[in-house]
Amino acid sequence: MKATFPYMGNIYIPLSTLLKELDIEPVIPPPPDKETLVLGTRYSPELMCIPFKLTLGNLIKALEMGADTIIHCSGFWSCRYGYYPYLHSEILRQLGYKFNHIILKREDWKNIYFILKNLYKKNYKVITKFMKAIIKTYYKSKIMEELERKAMEIRPKEKKKGIATKVLNKYLKKLYEENNIFKMEEIRKKGREELINLIDKKKVNSFVPKIKIVGEAFCVVEPYVNFRIIEKLGELGFYADPFLTAHSWLGFHSIRLGNNIYKKIRNLAKKYWQYNVGGEDTNTIGHSLLAIKDGYSGIIHLHPFGCMPQTMADGILEKISKEYNIPILDISLDEHTSENLIDNRLSAFCEMIKRRFF
Repeated sequence: MKATFPYMGNIYIPLSTLLKELDIEPVIPPPPDKETLVLGTRYSPELMCIPFKLTLGNLIKALEMGADTIIHCSGFWSCRYGYYPYLHSEILRQLGYKFNHIILKREDWKNIYFILKNLYKKNYKVITKFMKAIIKTYYKSKIMEELERKAMEIRPKEKKKGIATKVLNKYLKKLYEENNIFKMEEIRKKGREELINLIDKKKVNSFVPKIKIVGEAFCVVEPYVNFRIIEKLGELGFYADPFLTAHSWLGFHSIRLGNNIYKKIRNLAKKYWQYNVGGEDTNTIGHSLLAIKDGYSGIIHLHPFGCMPQTMADGILEKISKEYNIPILDISLDEHTSENLIDNRLSAFCEMIKRRFF
């Protein structure tokens, strides 16, 4: 079996290990780019959001690279994300591609057992293989998260702009290629140490304003879609803190790791948002309120153009901004969004926040 899955941020790093440990060959398409987006847009319904279009383009590339199986996540919630696997499958089959389609639903996890049983035939082997794969995947994902978070912390104080990102990418590449847990730990230690050594001693005790990034999951996690906004904020002297990362998306949306935090977020959001529509709407509102409580200097709201849950949440964020006197930048993203426009808006937003503190 040669399997692929939707590309989103660095999610491929732990997931490739999961597949390899289950004796499944992972097929990872190239990182998203303009060509991928144009390809996906060409075959997508016009009003579908950018995560749908970019994912379709990536799946086409993966199938062209030899993938014979697509693994998708789905669900029954109100956001259109739950229907993407079926629409992607129909479009790809109409284009003439032949593949096996595995659709994983959180409400029906027993399907995973039957899929693996067909591969290994014996029950004990299924359980052993799966548990070993999960442990190794989780460990790699945790290290990835730690290195990414450390880079976010270092960027506002780095000696030279962009150097923290280069070091991070170097160690993430090593982590991607390594499957031995002990060597993964070495990568973690060396990566942390090298990132810490990038701090400019003159900036060690300097004040760094914090900005919370909320919104739709794909737009927050995938740097191609958000124009590397986390990196850019760090290089502008801000600590950019996304409410969601590739690691937390995998942990929360699969086995509900961090569910206690979600309960806290949901309780915070109740004043403004009674029903979870989907598309991270409750998280957007709850994490914004938590950021205000924790003393953040501003909030950036990222979402696809036409995303119904996030468009509704945007109205609530405007109200929150006025009530708590906190600047909130709303950024709607699609295939026509200009990076220059985003950069100009980001610079103006950051300058406004700096004038409050300096």
